[in-house]
Amino acid sequence: MHEQGPPADPRSAMPPAPETAGPGSLQRSWLEGALRPLERGWMRLDGWVEGWLPAAWNPFAQLGAMANGCLLAAVISGILLLVWYTPSLGRAHGSMEALREGSGVGQLVRSVHRYSSDGCMLFMVLHVARILCQRRFNQARWLAWVTGVLMFAAVGFIGWTGYWLVWDTRAQHAALGTVRFLDAVPIFAEPMARSFLTDEGVPSLLFFLIFFAHILLPLSVGIGLWLHLSRLQRPRLFTNRGMALWLVGALVVAGLLAPATSAAPARMRHQEAWFRMDWWYLWPFALTDRLGGGALWGLWLAVGGAGLGVPWWLGRARPSRGWKAEVDLPRCFGCTLCSHDCPFTAISMVPRGDGAKFALQSRVDPALCVSCGVCVGACDSQAIHLPGLDTRGVEAAINAGIDVARSRGEKPWLVYCCAEADTSALQVQADGSCPGVPGVLVRTVPCVSWVSAVMLERPLRRGVEGIRVIACGGGDPAGRDGCRWFEERLAGRREPAFNPSQADPSRVRLVHLARVGPGDLRRLVAAPSPGEPPSGPPTVGSLRGWGRYAAASALTGLLGVAMWGVSIAPYHPPVPSRPELVVSFSHPGALAGSRRLTPEELAKRLPHMRAQVEVTRGRVPVRLRVTLDGHPVHDQAYPARGLSADGPSVAVVRLPVEPGVHPLVVELADGPDPGQFPFRWAAEVEFTPGDSRVVLFDSKGRFTLH
Repeated sequence: MHEQGPPADPRSAMPPAPETAGPGSLQRSWLEGALRPLERGWMRLDGWVEGWLPAAWNPFAQLGAMANGCLLAAVISGILLLVWYTPSLGRAHGSMEALREGSGVGQLVRSVHRYSSDGCMLFMVLHVARILCQRRFNQARWLAWVTGVLMFAAVGFIGWTGYWLVWDTRAQHAALGTVRFLDAVPIFAEPMARSFLTDEGVPSLLFFLIFFAHILLPLSVGIGLWLHLSRLQRPRLFTNRGMALWLVGALVVAGLLAPATSAAPARMRHQEAWFRMDWWYLWPFALTDRLGGGALWGLWLAVGGAGLGVPWWLGRARPSRGWKAEVDLPRCFGCTLCSHDCPFTAISMVPRGDGAKFALQSRVDPALCVSCGVCVGACDSQAIHLPGLDTRGVEAAINAGIDVARSRGEKPWLVYCCAEADTSALQVQADGSCPGVPGVLVRTVPCVSWVSAVMLERPLRRGVEGIRVIACGGGDPAGRDGCRWFEERLAGRREPAFNPSQADPSRVRLVHLARVGPGDLRRLVAAPSPGEPPSGPPTVGSLRGWGRYAAASALTGLLGVAMWGVSIAPYHPPVPSRPELVVSFSHPGALAGSRRLTPEELAKRLPHMRAQVEVTRGRVPVRLRVTLDGHPVHDQAYPARGLSADGPSVAVVRLPVEPGVHPLVVELADGPDPGQFPFRWAAEVEFTPGDSRVVLFDSKGRFTLH
């Protein structure tokens, strides 16, 4: 039985001003004006899709679950792919080519692995974009955002390492980009880039490390996914069974129609003028092929920091304490409805502390409350409320507006409008009226589920013509399950349920803003003409039978073509206009020698440390001189590495050369006299466009040409 309203005279109650109508209107960010139109675009997309298909078939309303399904398909197909794949630097590419030519099942598994990975990235990008446009990333949602960004980076890196394992032209660019990134950090004895100058120098151990990283890193995504959903009740980890089967079928069809292929084998001394690549994962080539290591690190830190910090630098202003749910303990009966309905685990049931006859009471964790108001509509006794939008105060204001309208001989319509629907265009006045929209009283609420059954029954009994409830969307509402809870309470399937004996439920109309497409909000708020009966929720998924399957197939085809087109788009690396000569060495210079200390230096030392001669650990620089066609083209001394300058001197020199045959002389000086070159190599070398010739100096003092 519903609690009766307060006995105060409703005409004496002052309604709250429009700016206090809901937490959404109090939490504007500096980019709110730009994000609102983008959010409406998502709502219109939902409306268009759900005009043909049921909400359960709308992929844009379950992007996270779609991404999880693709990730699971990628993991399973990746495990199966190990039957055909050989994790060896010399045989990896050949095993993939043998699979393409000799095993139809293996080729299908590889294609499903490829397209499920691309689908995972596609849906993750859309998911991030939607969450950003809907501004669901601050307050208690910061953990979901931060873990989501980290998982996005982890999935991208897993895909990056996956392309290493084919060891084709794409893997070659991935390897070179990775070592350019790592060589900017002085943690290795010598640059890793020296190991990728020739095919023979590529370390097979590093290839195995990449292989095991690709296999094990999905475990980190699983941990991240657990944290990502830890603050949600009833998280939707995967889609329903029908959507899951449809997703697997779409991946199989894509694998049959457009089998995945490899690029040309990796050749470290050769650069292709262009090749097709998977831009979902390999887009960093556009940076790693053009920027130095320092610039890559700076860009990575700047973008990563900005992405992780979105909840703080882009988030809405933190709401005051008045917009956090609070419990009026004497009214709490311990029914547990609020804790069940809360979408974000902000409410728990704890043992009673006031000696009342009820065993439990509700407790709200303000740190987890996002001010959605779903719990308010779940409480039949009005024990839980948002102090900034107290139901008793709102009811008094509504009653006052109804009484004023009735005194003028009018029967107004009452409109509850979700704050996420952006009611700024309505210009709601303090008394709930809207200029240009006569005959309505508008109350903005944080979520339609804030509207309890009594907030519908009492205004209807008091004399309103009808009630419209405008929700922010049917597919992916801001309050998660809030719209569904309201519909079930109105239909009598969920407590506290609407009581038909108290008021006529046909006079209540629920409108999902996303389902009406680009309609004007003012038109939705406007009351029907006299005598027009209020209608129920709009029909969605109007197609039936084969029409529904045709619409779903068309939508799948559009998404598939978009995903496939990005995955095979061409890439043009910055290929040098002329062939290159690469000369590299890692060689220690001679010790810098010793010197006799002066009397002044000896006097400053302790007696037991007064050796007459000081021996230094430092080494002299190593000088490299390159002569081409009888003319010096490079002459430079390279200092010893290490904190004490006691390590080897390292150099990787790239010199452009005209095509053709050229006499070449390479000389190395490692002694105290830089004019003496004990190591000398000379030969006539042919240079061809697109290829580089590499001269290496090894630890045994020998030059080799590659």
